[in-house]
Amino acid sequence: MNEEISGNEAMHLTKSRLESLSDGIFAFAMTLLVIGLSLPDKSSITLSNQFASNLLVSLYSAFFHYVLAFLILGAFWLAHHIQIHPIHSLNRTYVWLNLSTLMFVALLPFSTSFSGIFSGVPLGAMVFEANLFAIGMGMFFQWRYATGRNRLVEPGMDHRFVRHVSIRSLIVPAISLLGISVALTGNTYSTAVYLLIPGVELTVSFLEEREAKATRAAAKIY
Repeated sequence: MNEEISGNEAMHLTKSRLESLSDGIFAFAMTLLVIGLSLPDKSSITLSNQFASNLLVSLYSAFFHYVLAFLILGAFWLAHHIQIHPIHSLNRTYVWLNLSTLMFVALLPFSTSFSGIFSGVPLGAMVFEANLFAIGMGMFFQWRYATGRNRLVEPGMDHRFVRHVSIRSLIVPAISLLGISVALTGNTYSTAVYLLIPGVELTVSFLEEREAKATRAAAKIY
């Protein structure tokens, strides 16, 4: 632990600066997502209700990917806040793990736009799904590194909380792998698998609550 803190001091790193950088990149990426909702050039626009209606319909895929990416990025941002809160010190490895994750966060506006444009091509969906998989796994590895052997957190941290965050970190990567598998079969609507996230979250919460009740009941018996 002393060696890691010394490395941290040598770099003059503080958790607040890392949080500020992370918040800024998340906010920038979430804002850039709207670029995927581009309108045609004015010279090709016909001022009529029919043309406007057809245009809105043609943007359904881009809008779906925009909403999906925005909500998932918001969930990732919240998860990042939850993960970094108990960390009391930083080292080079953790910082680079965080930066690697942020690299894929900044890439998401591109993959979202790419997937929206190539909505009828499986590769378009796979690029988007692979991007979300990379972000999710980056979050997972950050957490496992920080909590493993209590590297960057206080000793005695509740192991149930550590496991809870680890499991939640793997939900999006697991669903992303499912989406990639579906896309490999030639299905062009594989990104719809992300609609499973709320159901999976509720299932995990139910199982965790049932386990907690069983643990409390066992404690009362003994």
